[in-house]
Amino acid sequence: MEEFHEVAIAYYNNAPRNLQRLAWNFFLALDTDGDGRISYMEFNSFLRQCGYAWISSNFFKDLDRDSDGCLGFWEVITLYYVIKTRGVWCQGCQQCLIGLYFTCISCFDSGSRTYDLCPTCYKQKKFSHHHRNFLDNHLLLRSKRGLPPGAENLNLALAPRSTFNAPADVDDDLMEAFQALETGVTAGNASTCIVM
Repeated sequence: MEEFHEVAIAYYNNAPRNLQRLAWNFFLALDTDGDGRISYMEFNSFLRQCGYAWISSNFFKDLDRDSDGCLGFWEVITLYYVIKTRGVWCQGCQQCLIGLYFTCISCFDSGSRTYDLCPTCYKQKKFSHHHRNFLDNHLLLRSKRGLPPGAENLNLALAPRSTFNAPADVDDDLMEAFQALETGVTAGNASTCIVM
């Protein structure tokens, strides 16, 4: 959560005045009693009234950095960032994804809603999804580097099985995950190599 907070402040500090005013007005809209702090009740009321059901009411505790039971302006800036970027939530456990997470390559490339998982749900296979090829968000970004707009993601061209010397007892799902990883690493490195 600390990284989210730092990113939100960085965006705020580097935003033009008109966008900073929008963030301030967002804070004022949540502060219905005008005391300069957002209570848990104000937070929940806002989520219900504004249609942000995809945000768990438990997220309040994560936002409350100083654990004083209220959100100050800088804590609300993090909420504002999450709302404006639509946040990323694990489809397995419904937790806000902070840091590395896994994304379904097929959903990402289709332009439809992404299907994202925390490392724990992905590792323990705590999800039900019709696609099986996932990459972590960092590797997915690296694999897209240098591709022209609309180009097919290189991760869909999975490396042939013959390039892996996997033991016979490795299941097909695990093998496909390693193939996607290998393809992503190759694609990410290919865009940074200089050919002489």
